[in-house]
Amino acid sequence: MRSRAGRVALVILLLASGAGAALSGWSGSRQIAGHDRTQRELNDRVDQLFATLDAIATAQQAHFAASFQQDPLHGSRLIGQLRTETESLRPHVRSLGAGRALETVATSVAALLDTETRAQEHLRLGQDLMATDLLFTDGRSAAAAVVSGLVTLRAAENDAYATARAGALDSLWTIVGVVAVLWVAGLMLLVRRPSVVVRAELPAVTHGHTLLARADVAPAPARAEHVNLQAAADVCTSIGQLTSAEDLPPLLQQAASVLDASGVVVWMAGGEELFAAATFGYAPQVVRRLGPINRAALNATAAAWRTGTLQSVSGNDAERSALAAPMLGPDRCIGVLAVEVRVGQDGDPATRAVTALIAAQLAGALAGWPAASAAAPVQAPPLERAVEA
Repeated sequence: MRSRAGRVALVILLLASGAGAALSGWSGSRQIAGHDRTQRELNDRVDQLFATLDAIATAQQAHFAASFQQDPLHGSRLIGQLRTETESLRPHVRSLGAGRALETVATSVAALLDTETRAQEHLRLGQDLMATDLLFTDGRSAAAAVVSGLVTLRAAENDAYATARAGALDSLWTIVGVVAVLWVAGLMLLVRRPSVVVRAELPAVTHGHTLLARADVAPAPARAEHVNLQAAADVCTSIGQLTSAEDLPPLLQQAASVLDASGVVVWMAGGEELFAAATFGYAPQVVRRLGPINRAALNATAAAWRTGTLQSVSGNDAERSALAAPMLGPDRCIGVLAVEVRVGQDGDPATRAVTALIAAQLAGALAGWPAASAAAPVQAPPLERAVEA
C-alpha cells in the first residue's frame, strides 16, 4: 500500500481493532469472574441447606433421648429455617433442571414440616411409638427427597455455569483470532516488498551508472511526451534489414533520436552474463567500464533479462532516468536494450512502448546471429561474438 492516506487509515483501523479486542478481553474476563463468583455462592447456599438438614435430623433424634432436654419446637423452627433458605435460593437458579429440582426440594421440605408437626402432636398425647414411627418413615423419606433434590440442583447449576464460562471463552478467543488475522493482513500491506527477487548479487561494476541502478517498482508519473511514431517505424524497418554488426551503431543513434535518449546500450546474453555488444552516446572510457552483468545482479538490466518485462529507473537532479527492455527470442530472452532518457520520461507510455518495440525488433534481427564464447572481451566486442547460442 503506497498511498499515505491509505496507510494512515489502515494504521487507525489496526489500532481501533486492537483497542476493541482489549476492551472485549476485559469484559469477557469480568463475565467469567462473575460466573465463578455466582457458582461459589450457590454452592455455599446448598452446603448451608445440607447443614440445616443435618441439624433437623439431630433435633428429631433428641425427642427420644431420655437424658436430653430440648425445646420441643426446636425441630419445627429448624425446618422453617430450611424452608426460608430454600426460597432464598430461587433467585440464584438459572437452569431448567435446577428449577425443577428446587420445586422438588420445596415440596419435600413442606412434607418434612408436616411430618414434624404430626410427630409433635403424638408426643404431646404421650404416643411416643407413633411419633417415632412417623419420624423414621415419613420423616426420613422427606429428608432423603430433600437431599436428592439438592444434589440434582447443584449438578444442574454447575453444568450451566460450565457451559456459560465455555461460551464466554469461545467468544473471547474468536475476537482475538479475528483481530490477529486483521493485524497480520494489515502489517503485510504496510510492509513494502521489493519488486525484484533478491539473489546473491555479483556486480560487474561499482560505479553509480543509471543503467545499472535498481529497477523501480512502478514508473513515476510523468507528463505526456510526444514521440515521432513515423521515425520509430523507420528505425524498426531499418533494424529488420540489418545484416552487419557495423550497421548497428547508426541505428542506435536513430533510436536515441526517436526516444530523446542520451545513451543506448545493446546487452547480449552469453551464458549467465550480459555483455555490452553495442553502444551509443558514451565515451570510450565509460564503455570500457561496462563489464559483464551477472544474471543474479540486482539492477534494472539484469531484472529485465530475468523477468522478461520492461524495467524503469527514476532519475533525479544528479542522474537521468532509464528504461531496460528485454529482447525476447522464440524461446528465451537473448539480451536487453537499455536507454537513458530525460528525468520523468521513463513514465511516458509512448516512450515505454516505442522502447519495447525497438527491443522486439532487435530481438528478431539478432536472434539468429552466430554466438561467441561467454568470455568475450569487454572492449567493444563485435556483435557476432556477443550473441548467445
